[in-house]
Amino acid sequence: MNFIKQISQGKADDTVHKKLARYGKGEYDRGLLLITKGKKDLKIKASWDWSNDLFGIISDHIKKSAEVKGKIIAPRDFKSELDIESNFSKRGKLYTAEINTTLNPEQIRKVYEKFKIDFILLNIKSDEFKLHVKDKIPKPGGAIKEDFCSATLPLEALDEFAFDFDKNFSEAKIVNKFLINDLVVPKQYEKDFAMARLMAKRKGKLVRVITVDGKEVKKEYPMEA
Repeated sequence: MNFIKQISQGKADDTVHKKLARYGKGEYDRGLLLITKGKKDLKIKASWDWSNDLFGIISDHIKKSAEVKGKIIAPRDFKSELDIESNFSKRGKLYTAEINTTLNPEQIRKVYEKFKIDFILLNIKSDEFKLHVKDKIPKPGGAIKEDFCSATLPLEALDEFAFDFDKNFSEAKIVNKFLINDLVVPKQYEKDFAMARLMAKRKGKLVRVITVDGKEVKKEYPMEA
């Protein structure tokens, strides 16, 4: 289940918390998604914050081995956690594994489960699935761009994105707005500013601005993650 769907269903976990941890109080347009629905598949374009989730959606559905190429980036030394061939390096506080190999479905699922709170910037290519992502993490606070990720997915994945509106459409654009009005800091971190910001739960609401074949609707959900 992707992070937007988790928030809307009140099922936010540590993965969702990590995505929101970079934001303070305010309003943020994020999670941009463009969907073109064909007869046999979905064409997706998306902002950077969908990269892990698109990889995760593919890991849930893929049945055959696929070419996997790109980077995993994390703020820790994860070399021992990675049981596939890679070129490993460190720059500043970030560690990077560069991968160019073929993985079976089980290996792809393991990559997602191990690194879903980190940055999965991996391209996937197979008969049914295609995912292309850019190889650099965008700076916080920058404008959302629709071309960071692009994917081809089977129609059965549509419910991941169109879970709260009519699936009978040709084109849909979704902007997910995070309206954060409170940061709930655990008591043990109240005197530690850095940890308080990192561990605080973001409380407010999620507003989904959905344009379906030219017609706009809005959906709102309470948010705490």
